[in-house]
Amino acid sequence: MKKKFKKLICSIITLVTVVSVSFTVPVLPVFAKESIGNGLILSTDMITITENSTAAFTALMAEGFDASRLACVVADPAVANVTPGTCALNAAAFQVTYQSAGTTVAAVYSIDNPAVVAYVTINATPVIMDIPSKLGTNRDNYCSLVSYEFVPYDFPYADFQDYKCTLNIKYQCVSYKDDDYNRWGCYGYFYDAEGNVLSKVHLYASSLSKGRIYHSEFNVPANAVRFSIESFETARKK
Repeated sequence: MKKKFKKLICSIITLVTVVSVSFTVPVLPVFAKESIGNGLILSTDMITITENSTAAFTALMAEGFDASRLACVVADPAVANVTPGTCALNAAAFQVTYQSAGTTVAAVYSIDNPAVVAYVTINATPVIMDIPSKLGTNRDNYCSLVSYEFVPYDFPYADFQDYKCTLNIKYQCVSYKDDDYNRWGCYGYFYDAEGNVLSKVHLYASSLSKGRIYHSEFNVPANAVRFSIESFETARKK
């Protein structure tokens, strides 16, 4: 994906260089791993951002270089926007703003030398998905996450607009050792920003079969920022 994105960046940079002759363009959860590019280091290589929120990262050039000459381009602006912030010598700040659910890549590059570039992955999600590797409280019979997606909540009546979207989630039985319990289930929890439980939902399988994939749909409360599923590996977070 990054190779294709590099070609896109080169095209955009070329256009910016040509156009700049005639006018001048005006000037929350973050992972600790840095993104080390070519002559440029970003404070993180991945940012997860939730609806109605922003996040920030910094870019650091080699000593003696001017960070005000850095620019940023996003592969899919419909997912997130990245705008420049303050600059100090060889360091610059950037702000990420949520647009819609999805994943994209942003590239920070030097206007003067497009070969100086580093990348950050942006995950924009209606809620943070806190999913353990083993779902449920039974150590013999348990499932694991296969996939999930958020789709628009389309209930037509205004009185019921307490939800911002619907979560479709698929999970697969990966361990079935106890034949006495062929039914399986566990709970998921939607939390608000203060850590309060907004909704408790039930993931359920009426007849377990190893390798079989199951599906559940849950309406996501309007104020939810995190979703977690209980597991025997970890205690339920509050």
